[in-house]
Amino acid sequence: MDWRLARGLEKLRTQVNAAYPKRSKSSDGSIGDANHASRSSDHNPWVTDPSGPNVVTAIDITHDPAHGFDSYAFAEMLRQNRDPRIKYIISNRKICSGKNGPSPWTWRRYTGSNPHDHHCHISILPDKKSYDDTSAWSLVGAPTADSPSTDAAADTFTPLPRTLRRGNTGDAVKKLQQALGLTGASVDGKFGAETEAKVVAFQLAKGLKPQDGIVGPQTWKALLA
Repeated sequence: MDWRLARGLEKLRTQVNAAYPKRSKSSDGSIGDANHASRSSDHNPWVTDPSGPNVVTAIDITHDPAHGFDSYAFAEMLRQNRDPRIKYIISNRKICSGKNGPSPWTWRRYTGSNPHDHHCHISILPDKKSYDDTSAWSLVGAPTADSPSTDAAADTFTPLPRTLRRGNTGDAVKKLQQALGLTGASVDGKFGAETEAKVVAFQLAKGLKPQDGIVGPQTWKALLA
């Protein structure tokens, strides 16, 4: 299916990239994977735009305090600034609804399988006036390299490697192959059939979903635990 990202979120991401040019993007995302497609998620292109294509109304922005972007602090800044476009925010096991949700602008415990401790999630309202509003987002109070951490874990946080899938090459693939227990000539930095099969077997053994051979944040966390 053809899709595009909500223009309001494109604007937010552009502002974040300009403010934090050295930040990691290892857990960045917009459209979801097969696991998202199997359930209700704003990462799916479920919003029908009058002029097409369908619209994805959520993004993830990677937690990388080492390069100034503390996504926990950023999520709190968004909560405090109360942009009317926000549907909800998820960050570090907490969720906060926007003006139209339950307990607006108040953090609640988030019990989903992904704790969102490697990125913050921002969903935008599904009406066109909101999702395609390209007004600049207020980043007043946004974290800087000198900002105090909002969570003790952030002080020792190391971003996960980027998402890998069949066809990728390079040192990150070698790291993956070693983590999977491959040795010798099998550690060649090429994500082929053997590596993919090992990933699927690992995902099955750990009960990770989906078991698709793609090494995203949850699979990396399990591999590096």
